[in-house]
Amino acid sequence: MPSRSEELRRTVADRVAQRVAGRGVSRAAVDATVASVLSALDARGASPTAGADIPPRESAGPALVAAVTARSLPDLASRLRSALARDGVALSSIGIAAAGLHHVATFEVPASARGALERAVAALGGQLSIVSEDAA
Repeated sequence: MPSRSEELRRTVADRVAQRVAGRGVSRAAVDATVASVLSALDARGASPTAGADIPPRESAGPALVAAVTARSLPDLASRLRSALARDGVALSSIGIAAAGLHHVATFEVPASARGALERAVAALGGQLSIVSEDAA
């Protein structure tokens, strides 16, 4: 049975691969990018793959693990932070990686911020995948 981290990695990679299908991005590039993003989150102690090793979030309640993909947007993380901040949503940790012109950001956000997240991604011209919805 795959671990939760392996299952999450595979789920994110599958969803990103679907989003960039037909755009010349190889599955190997998607896998490497997703692995890089999740590794960055693990290194910062903010990854949903770390399970019980991560400290509890300050705000209790359901959370979303989201992946945002965008083409030719190297400052995806800062733009997401700014767009979400306008709606009062703060992101403390965000994992970002790139393969060619494709950029992926992965992060956790309170479920109550889903509308703000969808608006922010639409404004940036990106694509949103909700990887998991967990109750805290």
